[in-house]
Amino acid sequence: MGNGRNETMGRIIARAWSDSAFKDLLLADPKTALAELDWNLPTGKSVSAVENTLTLTHLVLTAPRYTETKSVYSDIKDFGESYRDPRLFPLNWGSHDPVFTARFKADPKTALRYMGVDVPDEITIEVVENSTNKIYLVLPPCPTESELSKDVLKLLAEGQIPAALRYANIIGPASFQQFF
Repeated sequence: MGNGRNETMGRIIARAWSDSAFKDLLLADPKTALAELDWNLPTGKSVSAVENTLTLTHLVLTAPRYTETKSVYSDIKDFGESYRDPRLFPLNWGSHDPVFTARFKADPKTALRYMGVDVPDEITIEVVENSTNKIYLVLPPCPTESELSKDVLKLLAEGQIPAALRYANIIGPASFQQFF
């Protein structure tokens, strides 16, 4: 995903934002939802899907380092583990440190404050952790109907999905339009 594109997550997000039945299935049974897109998970691997909202943000701690063959699974993993905002950059490597991980899990808002991110009181942070055989698919909050156009859905489906979109509510006031 070095080029900033992730067609897998773009297609998943575009479908979830435009098809509420698919979104419900994705959150309840990601494996079946992915199969609807003709994607299968590698043997022994699983995906849990969670949704960010205006008041809840899931932050994914990275899995132990291992080589993953390029696949739908690796694209979902990369999207969940990519923190491009400089204030959140320590999450890219910090979860490989057991002390950092323990502190972050115990009190994510305080840990984020140390990183320069002042999380508003009304936002809850839920920390999830990828492993070598289970990853988290984080669905960004859906924009308002007036912000969500066919053009945006087309860009998403082509893989033009900013990773920062999933945690925009904790890094400051954000307009959905700034991403596209």
